[in-house]
Amino acid sequence: MDKTDPLISVQISVYALGGDPREAVHDYLDAIDAAGLHRDTGTMSTVVWGEADQLWSGLRAAYEAVAAKHQVVVNVGMCNVAPLPARAAGRRN
Repeated sequence: MDKTDPLISVQISVYALGGDPREAVHDYLDAIDAAGLHRDTGTMSTVVWGEADQLWSGLRAAYEAVAAKHQVVVNVGMCNVAPLPARAAGRRN
C-alpha cells in the first residue's frame, strides 16, 4: 500500500497521578503550543497533526515539560490515515 499523505494525526490524553489534574493538562497543552504543533482540544483528548519529524520532537518536548512538574500518564494513539480535525481540513493539500 502506497503512503499518500505525509501528515499524521496523534490523539493524546493526559492523566495526572496526583496534584491538580487540570494544571497538568494545561501545562501539557502549553508545551504543545510552544512546540508549534497544530492542535484541536476536546473535553477528553487533544488531536495534533503534522509532519512526523515535527510531531516526534514536539511530543517529546511536551512530555518532558509536563513530567518535570507532574506525575502523569500520557496516552497517545497515532495514525497516518485518519482524517484530520474539521478545522484542519483547509491545511491539507
